[in-house]
Amino acid sequence: MHRQNNMVKKLVLCLVTLCLAFDFITPGPLHEDVSMPMMPRAHKKPGPVKSIFKRNVIGCQNDTQYPFQGRCCDSCKPGSFAKRKGCTKDNRTTSCEKCIDGEEYMDNYNYHPKCLRCSHCDSEHGFEVEKNCTIHQNVKCRCKSGYFCNSSEPCRHCAPCDECKGGKILESCTQTNNTRCDRTEIVQDKKAEIIAPVVVVLGISITGIGIMCYVCKKKKTAKYNVKEPPNGMEMEPLHYPDLDLLPHIPVIAEEMLLSQVMSFVRRLNMTPNRIDVIMNDNPNNAAEQKIKLLECWYQEHGTKDAYKTLITTLKDLRLCATADKIQEKIDGARK
Repeated sequence: MHRQNNMVKKLVLCLVTLCLAFDFITPGPLHEDVSMPMMPRAHKKPGPVKSIFKRNVIGCQNDTQYPFQGRCCDSCKPGSFAKRKGCTKDNRTTSCEKCIDGEEYMDNYNYHPKCLRCSHCDSEHGFEVEKNCTIHQNVKCRCKSGYFCNSSEPCRHCAPCDECKGGKILESCTQTNNTRCDRTEIVQDKKAEIIAPVVVVLGISITGIGIMCYVCKKKKTAKYNVKEPPNGMEMEPLHYPDLDLLPHIPVIAEEMLLSQVMSFVRRLNMTPNRIDVIMNDNPNNAAEQKIKLLECWYQEHGTKDAYKTLITTLKDLRLCATADKIQEKIDGARK
């Protein structure tokens, strides 16, 4: 048995050796003429490799074209928008429609479904129109005469220029810089002349506020037919119905300045972050800012005691006349 195994191994070894020797001395396939001189074997050149990604690569021009279903469609020109996105193989033109002049604009090639809304130059923030809004560009605002921009680009607020009363003007106010004054020429005796009118005005203001609050209280008492109680007795609190103030928000905002609305919502603990978001979402539009601030307060507060909170808080802020006008308009609308 051992001898048979050795013989099998030797036979296999011989066959392997013969195969290797035959491959070494044979220049080509078996049917080639061995009498011919040995020539190097010709290797087949590989053909061009086809990229499997070729169908997915579209060489559209970034500024005037956009990809759509494997083809390049022409973008809409500035001043228009894509009424319907896409195109056909035979016609690469996109169906476009012009923006509304004076209301909308589009300042670049696009395939947007609608134009952008024109901004508003709010005069309450000290702005005026430098260039009107067209279908190709947004309105361009600038600070009006007597105002300068006190914020970085884009300008969001124009502040009144300083007046050099009693001093010399070193640099006049410009669009971006406040007035520079030289106050070294003010005489010391002028201080008394400045302080005296301030004291008088302050006294008149305090007296006027006291009178306004007194008149406000009288009007309020007369309106609800509430008689003054005898001395030593507390007045019965006025009744404020739980109204839905949401329809009245525009009327309330119209009777208040933006600074008064800001004081109102801050008094009622609206967070600075929430205020900043509303102001940034409606730049250069004081009317919309006032409405959004009041709506945000009302949503957080709810209908319960909202009317009472509105009127009493305004009076706490010494805005009695404003509170009376708002109360009069709301009550008139309810009738």
